[in-house]
Amino acid sequence: MKLNQYVAILFSLLLFIPNSQAEINLKQCKIYKMNYIIFDESDSQIVENIIDHQLYNQPDIRENTVIKIFTNDNSEDRNYWLASFQLKDQNYLYLFYQVDENKFTNINQQQFETLLPKIVGCNANQEIPIYSENFYTD
Repeated sequence: MKLNQYVAILFSLLLFIPNSQAEINLKQCKIYKMNYIIFDESDSQIVENIIDHQLYNQPDIRENTVIKIFTNDNSEDRNYWLASFQLKDQNYLYLFYQVDENKFTNINQQQFETLLPKIVGCNANQEIPIYSENFYTD
């Protein structure tokens, strides 16, 4: 009888252990049917905020980091931004940014790979970031 009680207690405790991965729910993107992509000053400010947040405004690190930032091609539907940073030592950092909440979330590679198709799913070319730096370096 005590074994059943211990199993029940253990099961109850497992239900209350918080999940270590960030829970991120995204709204479906709006399809963009234009042949061009708008990248304006507000987008540029968002990109700089993302880079500064992750690299802490360190130009020497930024210069040697491959940065790729993704969002929806539709300029009216750019609430979610996703960034990958490949550092000089070949380590990767990933960041999710939600504009309407001004919220940055550090994520792991698995979360990045899960979120990327959801964010760029409506883009004409889903593999090309909306912004990149040092992407074509030798």
